[in-house]
Amino acid sequence: MSNVQIDRGAVNLALHRGQAEAPATDAADLLAAALKPGANTSQVMLALEALRECTEKGLAGDAASYAQYQSTLLELHLPGEPRTEPTRRWMASQIYLVEDRFAPALPDFSALPVDQFRERVDAEIAARSRVKHPMSIHLFEGTPPRQDVRFFLQHHWYRSYNFYSLLAELAFRFEAIEDASVFYRNLYGEAGAESPDRSHPALLSHLMTYFDIPLRIDFARLHPLEKAYLNNRIRCVRHTDVAWGLALLYAVESVSCVNHRRIYELLQRLDVPAEPSEFHRLHGTQDEIDTEEMWALIAKFAPSESFQRMFMQSLTRHFDINKAYFDMLWRDMQAQSTHAA
Repeated sequence: MSNVQIDRGAVNLALHRGQAEAPATDAADLLAAALKPGANTSQVMLALEALRECTEKGLAGDAASYAQYQSTLLELHLPGEPRTEPTRRWMASQIYLVEDRFAPALPDFSALPVDQFRERVDAEIAARSRVKHPMSIHLFEGTPPRQDVRFFLQHHWYRSYNFYSLLAELAFRFEAIEDASVFYRNLYGEAGAESPDRSHPALLSHLMTYFDIPLRIDFARLHPLEKAYLNNRIRCVRHTDVAWGLALLYAVESVSCVNHRRIYELLQRLDVPAEPSEFHRLHGTQDEIDTEEMWALIAKFAPSESFQRMFMQSLTRHFDINKAYFDMLWRDMQAQSTHAA
């Protein structure tokens, strides 16, 4: 593991202050050339080397490089020209190797028996919960104006619309069908079981329509910290070590019921009708089963010390990115309210 540590504070502060001006576009230009029809291996390797350098600089604290690397990685992650899919996936996997060198060091880590390991994991998730975040208190314990609720739901759509794809990606990482089936059962529910019109993206889209939120997402306009959040989700479930993906999805699923129930209660206070509210009503009750099935799978791997270490590294990285992202959303929500006033 690299001795270089990510200066997250410097990156977050610089991004907040607007110091993330676009750096030299060499990496972006080289990538565009590498993905053109007829591009050769040399062009692909030149682009990859530029992306690696940009990633290293960004993770070492350079805000402009961080913004460009997150933008480029998201471009590699998102569905695009089918012809370039193998190249984009491979290049993204090479960026993961750079990110691995900056994984949280965990100086106080020690392996535990499986039951105690779950206690550690659940305690970490509880300690890093969004429940006490100022934006959560404002939304769920206060009387937020409709525009703040709409702002929150818009960004929630960005995070939630393709959750099914994360399940599918991680399921593919398991050779044993009994392991993969944990995610396939979850995916079956996400897809609406026997009723595609009851798929979870379809249910959630009703709420977006009610609040007049566009379903089409302009990813290029997202803040670098939001791109980092989305990128990390995809990175974890595609990572060759399943500990990264299991930690990410367990962290999301284990708090899903509580989070969705709070959103549903907020919608009820705003007198949102039943159909637009259905997605959050449903998720406020059903995800506890998915959580327990996922932990049973985690427990199969958890006796391994290396698995526990990577699991905790993934969890720590997720919460670090999550906090920076939610802090940014809270700042933007407050700025929006000030401007409206």
